[in-house]
Amino acid sequence: MTFDKNDLMEKIKNALRTEVTTISFDTWINPLNIRSIDGNHIVFTAVSAYQKDFIDTKYKPLLLNTLRFITNRDWEYSVIDLETEEKEGILEVLEESNVDAVSLDARAVNSGLNPKYTFETFVVGENNKLAHAAALAVGNEPR
Repeated sequence: MTFDKNDLMEKIKNALRTEVTTISFDTWINPLNIRSIDGNHIVFTAVSAYQKDFIDTKYKPLLLNTLRFITNRDWEYSVIDLETEEKEGILEVLEESNVDAVSLDARAVNSGLNPKYTFETFVVGENNKLAHAAALAVGNEPR
């Protein structure tokens, strides 16, 4: 039996929407997507390494039970971190173009910014909505 990735992901999200809090759903579950389905193995994509680790450690039983409930079969899954995949792709391009990747890495480390802190992993709450909106505005149109 073959499954449509988008249809299955939509069913998973609809089922989990009532199983976790709204904030947890919006932060951890909603950004997930399915990259591929091969036999009984699903490859999910996460926006960051932090989300990937959280899904693997905190939501694995819930995700597997939900998949079993929806499809009536046992599954295995893995999660790919798109952020890391993108960085690896950039490094491959840099290596092909003979740019000194070490000096670029050093500049990123010396910038003082933590690569784990992104808009995708930021948890918006009642007390920080204004700060989040301001940061998004500046991030989208820096001057």
